[in-house]
Amino acid sequence: MKNNDHPFEVFLKTFVPEAARKSRLLHKASWLLETTGAADAADIKAELDIEYRLLFHDPMVYQKLLTWDNDQALRDPILKRQLNVLIRAFKQNQIPKHLVEELACKEAALAQCYASFRPECDGHALSENDILDILKKESVPHLRKKAWEASKNIGDVWAAQILDVVTLRNKGAQALGYSDYFKMQLDLQEVDESWLFSTLEDLAARSESSYAATLATIEQVQAQRFGVERHELGPWAWSEPFGQSDPLDTLDLDTLVNGTDISATSENFYRQMDIDVTEILARSDMLERTGKNQHAFCVNIDRGRDVRTLNNVKQSIKWLETVLHELGHAVYELGYDENLPWLLREPPHMITTEAMALLAGRQAYRYNSLGVLLDNASTKEALRKKAEQSLRRRQLIFSRWVLVMTYFERELYRNPKQDLNRLWWQLVNKYQKIQPPQGRENKNDWAAKVHIGLAPVYYFSYLLGKMFASAIEETLKKEVGSQEMTSQKAGSLLQQKLFFPGNRMRWCELIAHVTGKPLSADAWIQQFKG
Repeated sequence: MKNNDHPFEVFLKTFVPEAARKSRLLHKASWLLETTGAADAADIKAELDIEYRLLFHDPMVYQKLLTWDNDQALRDPILKRQLNVLIRAFKQNQIPKHLVEELACKEAALAQCYASFRPECDGHALSENDILDILKKESVPHLRKKAWEASKNIGDVWAAQILDVVTLRNKGAQALGYSDYFKMQLDLQEVDESWLFSTLEDLAARSESSYAATLATIEQVQAQRFGVERHELGPWAWSEPFGQSDPLDTLDLDTLVNGTDISATSENFYRQMDIDVTEILARSDMLERTGKNQHAFCVNIDRGRDVRTLNNVKQSIKWLETVLHELGHAVYELGYDENLPWLLREPPHMITTEAMALLAGRQAYRYNSLGVLLDNASTKEALRKKAEQSLRRRQLIFSRWVLVMTYFERELYRNPKQDLNRLWWQLVNKYQKIQPPQGRENKNDWAAKVHIGLAPVYYFSYLLGKMFASAIEETLKKEVGSQEMTSQKAGSLLQQKLFFPGNRMRWCELIAHVTGKPLSADAWIQQFKG
């Protein structure tokens, strides 16, 4: 120990190794739970989660951190940023110990329930991939409705558990002086609530006419396909249970990847940027099976080299997009400055890593990128053009879905005792313009979306990430002469500007560092409004 070490530096030398050890154990237990759905794994995960959260629970340590934050002798920017990260981590855990323990147990139980649940339809258990296949291929309305309704069954299983967790989250936030958990999370994520909603509303207003025209086209095609009037269409008519994805040309676009090894194709894509994802894929869990989480995600087990992804790959353009997306998170995680301290080896906010993942996922629909990704691409020109057209529709459609999720979560935490299903369908109708179905009054369709229970106050990051991704494409065009990602120059810019800094600065500062300007909807509007 140096004689002139600041007391905060002394604290870090003992605290960080223990935090890193407990974090690694927790991530390993979480991986076991998500890949098996085992109840024992949920118990282990809950125990380790409690241990990790309680590491940030000591009020005396928290007060020391606040004192050091006002110490003018502490000037080093890396130390100051670590202190900022710790203050926010400790603040959210300054709640009664029993709440910490209850939350950890109930969230682990939610994860186990979600991973193992498979809805039944006509006596058959269906995976999420099965439901997507039905909604993609089936032309008979009543059969589509059955599959759509089955996709919502987990909502009734989950709703009471989610509301228990929401109540606990709100109690914790209120113990810290916040009105509710939603407001607390925005504060701890360094996101101004007024700025967030004005930004979302600005994007919605500027793209409203484009979305309306896109929706009219979709409804015309759907009505003709299913032999119904446009006013008879409902959520069952989309190719995805939440209406968050483009339903047009899905079968045609899947033929783009016929015979394609999606993992190998994705590996080759990153190789074009001089980024090797071989080890990531070797550690990843790629194929669906009973008991496994049916979603997709990336996890950095140790904030070192153990980065892996979970997928449930099928032969479809959606899964090509998803694998590219999750590997985008992974290469971000592996791109940090190796000299950064453990506390700063993470994104400053999910907005920035989502931008990279979303930018990578877009390439599954980009005409030029498909020319690199696919074998015999020259024979698929018409389909590649269709994919590019679908990308624009997808961006507009997903933007409205994010509005539903973000406004719903704000209201959920503001008043969890209200009629949530009614609220849900009001927002779906307002933003997505999808007609609410009959007979859902006593259901819990809102609870069927995994993020409501397991990734709270997160969804807005996707739309802000899309905005940042478009701004990055502008920057690539300016700095390297092309917005295409399939070049070593593009890979180098992303590595140096986006990945390397880690969490050494706030997310808004990192965005300005990469693009030279604050985040706005401008670049996204320019690309996708049409």
